Amino acid sequence: MPAAEPTPPVDPTRSDLHRIHLHRPQTMRRRLILVPVVAVGLAAWAVVAACAPAPASAQPSSPGSSAATATPPAAPPVPRVTWIEQRAAERDTTGLRAALQARAVAVRAAAARALGLIQERSTREALLSALDDRSATVRREAAFAIGLLGDSTAVSPLAARWEREIDPATREALITAIGYLSAQAGAPTVSRALSAKREYERWDAALAAARIRSRELVAPLVAQAGDARAEMRWRVAYALGRIGDRTAAPTLRSLSRDRAEMVRMSAARALAEVGDSAATDVLAALLKDSGWRVRVNAARALGQLQGRDRASSVRALLEDPSAHVRWEAASALGQLRDSSSVAALTRALADTATGVVQGAAISLLNIQGERAIPTVAPQLDLLPAFLRSGLIEALGTVPGPMALQTLLARARDPNDAPTAAGAVSGLGHRKADSGQVIPVLRSLLGARDFTVASSAADAIGQLADSASVPSLVPLLGRSGTTQDADVRASAAGALAAIKTREALAALATMRRDPERRIRETVCTALGFPADSIGLVKNPLLRAPAVKPVPRTAQIRTERGIVQIAFDHARAPVTVENFVSLARAGYFNGIAFHRVVPNFVVQDGCPRGDGWGGPGYEIPCEYNDHAYVTGTVGMALSGKDTGGSQWFVTLSPQPRLEGRYTVFAAVTRGMEVVERIMPGDRILSVTLK
Repeated sequence: MPAAEPTPPVDPTRSDLHRIHLHRPQTMRRRLILVPVVAVGLAAWAVVAACAPAPASAQPSSPGSSAATATPPAAPPVPRVTWIEQRAAERDTTGLRAALQARAVAVRAAAARALGLIQERSTREALLSALDDRSATVRREAAFAIGLLGDSTAVSPLAARWEREIDPATREALITAIGYLSAQAGAPTVSRALSAKREYERWDAALAAARIRSRELVAPLVAQAGDARAEMRWRVAYALGRIGDRTAAPTLRSLSRDRAEMVRMSAARALAEVGDSAATDVLAALLKDSGWRVRVNAARALGQLQGRDRASSVRALLEDPSAHVRWEAASALGQLRDSSSVAALTRALADTATGVVQGAAISLLNIQGERAIPTVAPQLDLLPAFLRSGLIEALGTVPGPMALQTLLARARDPNDAPTAAGAVSGLGHRKADSGQVIPVLRSLLGARDFTVASSAADAIGQLADSASVPSLVPLLGRSGTTQDADVRASAAGALAAIKTREALAALATMRRDPERRIRETVCTALGFPADSIGLVKNPLLRAPAVKPVPRTAQIRTERGIVQIAFDHARAPVTVENFVSLARAGYFNGIAFHRVVPNFVVQDGCPRGDGWGGPGYEIPCEYNDHAYVTGTVGMALSGKDTGGSQWFVTLSPQPRLEGRYTVFAAVTRGMEVVERIMPGDRILSVTLK
């Protein structure tokens, strides 16, 4: 997915983290699985009382968990960095706390980094102690690791360390960690950091403010809007948008006229995020900006702000030279429900860019409802799988019997899984038709294709049909493949959404599931603290031995050649996995299935619908690399679910940092990446 919540416009990581098929899906892989906060009602507390977690020493154990009864591998007398990295890859904390006390700085730093990657909350105190290490390198790694743990109670010790820290890079890491924790308690420290002497610290503080999203940070951010460096100004605009306080609108309008394209792009998006409906004139002017990224964000913002009086200006962008701009314009016209654009959108169905075609088709459905079905129907068979799935899902919000019958018929089609899965997802939007929809969804829980079964479980959860709990529970027993894990995750998510006593009791049996994403869902639904997620050995998780591998890859696509440079130091397992797949010819002929204007292009799905992978999972290797234009990251369905899908960012995306592994960067051919549309294929990958 994604992510996604991956989302671009809507929060690539806004992330209710269900698989969204429309042109703005929020996942970086087949589905985005960030755990939603589920309210715990009386039924949940009844289950909690019966299944309350035992003290750590009494927790049930399983092979591979930190409490397993089997004798863990003995740590070498002097833990080596490679040994520590292997523990991290295997998600085993054995010996890592002791390694934080080793004499060698490299060993202590590696241990702190490893604990951050594993994300076991019980290691919090050991990492907090490492904040006082005599080595700044270790302190930096400890700060980053604490940020990854997600324990908001760590804000205070991080802030206290920042107050007395003298190493510049460590101060930056501490501020970043406070931002990752997203707690309001971090706002006062971030506010002070916004006026720090060093510009890098101010930049990190602006991004931390975006993650904390506290209104008390608006004024200190506005005070930095006149900074001499565009690097600070675009971050200010980004943060103000994320906070969403309308009092920032005058500052954002001013930044929309900035001389730097990145600032204008960020300001355009932020104006929509703060809900500044009076900014339509400003945004209309940006539709003529020289930068295509600015035009994309301006069109998107006008759609979100319902700037109907500017529909004609948006319509003109259907002739823009950039396919990304045409796609966003088509989508925005649908949001505006501009009936005068029907003819132009109908012509756009003949566009050479597949994304534009899907965007126009969905907008016609939004504007005309069922009357548009005959017009867009051919695209249900012609578009690439991922877009086809998104288009049929869009019928879910179209009222009327024709839309319903089309969805029901497509959902039962055993010969086109992408369309069937999309239709099933669309049925999940039809609460008013649940009498006809629910029986079909239950029958599809046993579908031959796992994407249909998984989508059926998701849809039942979305409709919160408590009578379907007995049909969902058997899916929790599916195991053996990554496909089974996806179905199990969907069933768990549906039960968590239904929240009846029966549903929660079934979830309670899954507390030791090998998939962390499922354990997170269970603990959230039952009201257990994150400390009880624990570690469990996952037989699907593969950590290939790291070998000397090539430094670069030349990816030959139908649009041209793209060269990427690998980051062996920060993501050795992810790089080795990509290289192994490339050597086997895995990527040859695979299409870029997902593109989101001014966000990402994504490849590596052998199915073409966003659900495919190599049949195993690899551990996440979160690192401190920023997601800038041309960053290459690993797509996920939740922590430690990467496989073969990867993406390239089309512009800076701070929301992805600390959530998706960065393992490479585009060094040549970014103009090729910008031309890629869904359906364009990789011809070959040459390693050098």
